[in-house]
Amino acid sequence: MKPTVDLPENAGKAVTLQQMDTYMAFKMAFPKPVSEDAHLRHILRFYVARALAKSGASAVLVRPLVRLDDQRLSVDVAASRDGRTVLAICEPAGVTAQTVAALDVLKDAEDTEVILVHSRFASADPVPARFAPQLASKAFRLMSVVPPPFDDVLEYDIWMFELTFREAMA
Repeated sequence: MKPTVDLPENAGKAVTLQQMDTYMAFKMAFPKPVSEDAHLRHILRFYVARALAKSGASAVLVRPLVRLDDQRLSVDVAASRDGRTVLAICEPAGVTAQTVAALDVLKDAEDTEVILVHSRFASADPVPARFAPQLASKAFRLMSVVPPPFDDVLEYDIWMFELTFREAMA
């Protein structure tokens, strides 16, 4: 089954390219959740959303709910590209048990690409072994990123973060 992102709860979560000119513009349109201590997860959302939009994806949503069968999941970014649903989960450190559970739900989703972004300095275990078929078929993409060496929101716009994304599985 294909995930559904066209839900009433996602009203107002679409982001435009103008809102992604800078991290500050993005943060004004989509404030960092109060429950998140550092900005890293939100900065990852920003760069993933911007990369998807610039690569031709449409209907880019920030922090949407996704429905697959009777399950509801929260992801960091969702978009549509080439008839496929693209879902991104951003992990500012290592992969959590909650994310592994979400991947278990998404592993058999049709016409779906799942991007998992995590810090290069943390572990992606157990993703490579547990989801080897999905990684091999490119249904799942595991990407590591070098996090910025600061937590100053003004400097994020200076830092060339997009160049640090690397495909973990080649």
